Amino acid sequence: MDDDLASDLVGNQHMKNPTTVQLEIENKIAFIWFDGETNRNALSLSTMRELESMLMELEQDRNISVILLRGRGPSFCAGFDLAPVLEDSSILNDFIGVLGRLLKIIRRHRAVVIAGVDGAAVAGGCAIVSACDMVVVSPDSRLGYPVHALGISPVVSGNTLASSIGNGPARSLLLSGKLIDGIQAFRTGLASMVDEAPCDASEELARRVATHGSHALEVTKSWLN
Repeated sequence: MDDDLASDLVGNQHMKNPTTVQLEIENKIAFIWFDGETNRNALSLSTMRELESMLMELEQDRNISVILLRGRGPSFCAGFDLAPVLEDSSILNDFIGVLGRLLKIIRRHRAVVIAGVDGAAVAGGCAIVSACDMVVVSPDSRLGYPVHALGISPVVSGNTLASSIGNGPARSLLLSGKLIDGIQAFRTGLASMVDEAPCDASEELARRVATHGSHALEVTKSWLN
């Protein structure tokens, strides 16, 4: 399974259609979907910049208290779509820089950010998960950073990962390149809940959290940060 996902990650370098980001707003919740099922929702620069812009706009919308991130198809997100890097390796710095900004925006966002992870959340996908406030996974979800063979360091998510699971487990996950399943993610603290239907369960969680006082949620998150 780990080798298959690593191969998929490399294969994403050749995908032509970038993942898009879909937004729906309902009852204090911003529902955001990664929509790139054919490439396992790989992150192009345009995908990350679109999400970055969307999150910054939602920061200004005082009616939104919860943001729910999910992926269309069998994966949450299978890392970077590295096709441009094959032509110009210096572009990799742009990927890492944009992802770094995105992680800060998610972690520091005024709204509570929840991820519903069905299937793989690897490399950049796992980085995004590490920055979220709450994460719902399936038992057979696969999370981790199998990117060293590609010459990529996953350390950009070091701060958010360490604050979620602790320095020791974060160091192990970042350096080993191994993938962990949903049960292991829950045990380490990377996931806050395990459910056979994580997309549905994360939506139920988002709706429940959205019933809480918006100001209280915002202040609580601010103090936690």
